[in-house]
Amino acid sequence: MKTIVGTGQLGLAIMQLLIEKNPEEKILLVNRTGKLNISIPQNVQVTAADVTSKTEMKAIAGRSDVIFSCTDMPYDKWANFYPATATALAYALSETNTKLVFADNLYSYGNVAGKEMNEQMPHTAKTKKGKIRAGVINTLLYSGDEFNNRVAFVKAADFIGPRIHKGIFGTDFLHSVYHGKTVRLFGNINLPHTFTYINDFAAAMINVGAANDTFGQIWHVPNAPALSLDKWVHLFEVVTNKKIKKSVTPKFVISIAGLFNSFIKELYEMAYQFEYPYLVNHDKYVHRFGNHSTYPSDIVKETVEWYTFSQKN
Repeated sequence: MKTIVGTGQLGLAIMQLLIEKNPEEKILLVNRTGKLNISIPQNVQVTAADVTSKTEMKAIAGRSDVIFSCTDMPYDKWANFYPATATALAYALSETNTKLVFADNLYSYGNVAGKEMNEQMPHTAKTKKGKIRAGVINTLLYSGDEFNNRVAFVKAADFIGPRIHKGIFGTDFLHSVYHGKTVRLFGNINLPHTFTYINDFAAAMINVGAANDTFGQIWHVPNAPALSLDKWVHLFEVVTNKKIKKSVTPKFVISIAGLFNSFIKELYEMAYQFEYPYLVNHDKYVHRFGNHSTYPSDIVKETVEWYTFSQKN
């Protein structure tokens, strides 16, 4: 059975693609409540589990051929959540023969000052969240245990696409566009910045999980060409046929706001991503699986179509 831990935007995108490939695929969805607010096929089960619990993750792993880990937590909970999750998954893997495909971001590389990121880069981030992510990699992939050969990490950049709520071009951005409000951006909006289309991420997770030669490694999702935030905004203008009002928030304002808001304080730590070009190399993945990245204009079109449909229903 294929198990998806986490039923946010990525977990549900993986489920949808698996069902499209095989409508009878046996899938187990795992979240904190054991409930979903969407309808699912009869061959898809939902169960509740604590991903930080060794015993509960062992039980989940015992039912699974491969686990797709797609958990998410607010920044201020990372310090406790992700080390505990990594420890629980490591225990579960050591006690079973299941495989793990872990959805990751690029934070562990740290500030590379505009260099193109590739899978051979060291995980030497100086930020708190970067160190946390590097620790997860060390626990699951570089611990020297046998199960390391049954673990693969798939790294993505900032999310864009349907069902994205917290991203730069998520539902808050779209709500502002359609209600004539000013969208808030920060950093240098003229620098190229890589974004990961959520469905490209899901496809990469599935492809890596289905292969035999992908484990014990890190992979980068194939991404659309890097465009500046300003160019992404222009694409949204073209597709929505609306003039978008935008404002760039100075870094010092974010710093001050972080004194009163824990989320903004955590966000400020990652501001370097918008002070240099943010470029991701995906040659390794393309050489193995081909390039299925979605073109920017198609990403925006599908995102807008999803948003307008969701607002009517």
